[in-house]
Amino acid sequence: MGWYALFVETGSEDIVQKCLKLQYCPKEVYSCVPKRLLPEKRGGKFYSVVKTLFPGYLFINTRMTPSIYYELKKLPKYYRLLRNSAFMLDKINRKPQSLLDPTKEDGSELYNYDDFFNQIEEAEIRQILQLINDKNIIEYSNVIVENSKVCVQSGPLYGLEGMIKKIDKRKRRAQIAVSFFGGEKLIDVGIELIVPDSQGMMQFYEKMG
Repeated sequence: MGWYALFVETGSEDIVQKCLKLQYCPKEVYSCVPKRLLPEKRGGKFYSVVKTLFPGYLFINTRMTPSIYYELKKLPKYYRLLRNSAFMLDKINRKPQSLLDPTKEDGSELYNYDDFFNQIEEAEIRQILQLINDKNIIEYSNVIVENSKVCVQSGPLYGLEGMIKKIDKRKRRAQIAVSFFGGEKLIDVGIELIVPDSQGMMQFYEKMG
């Protein structure tokens, strides 16, 4: 079993995931569309909105086979599955025909599909999975900022202060760095700021509407 990234039409991630859930049981193909809870200010008041973490991407956990691969290609709004470019180049040099179809004429595997497509690195997907809840959403973290020092009291970023690159108190957001296909992607997530009052007690900023 490995994790793979499906490229789909932006805004259609949930549609593709719904089709996958209708077609496969979770043990065969588990799908995930990571999202985040973000504060947005309208009319002078903050509201919570849910937005896709990686627009245009849907993650699946499966044992990739020719059957699953060709069924994925039939999904609505589906573009492609990320392929392993280094592996493909090696196969071009050895067996040019394998680039066109990694199966034998009888439909059996010419080589391992897990090699043909790029699996998401275990460390990268683990980082994402530990941030999301059981609904695949990154909820707010409760944060204290004092003397430019950030301390997460609770929430998905608890113990992960090293991921935080920037705090925007006005927008009530934290910018975090997430590993993504060998690179680093900066993403905004929602936070609830905790500030000391005149008696030194900790209080939350005004709650979201």
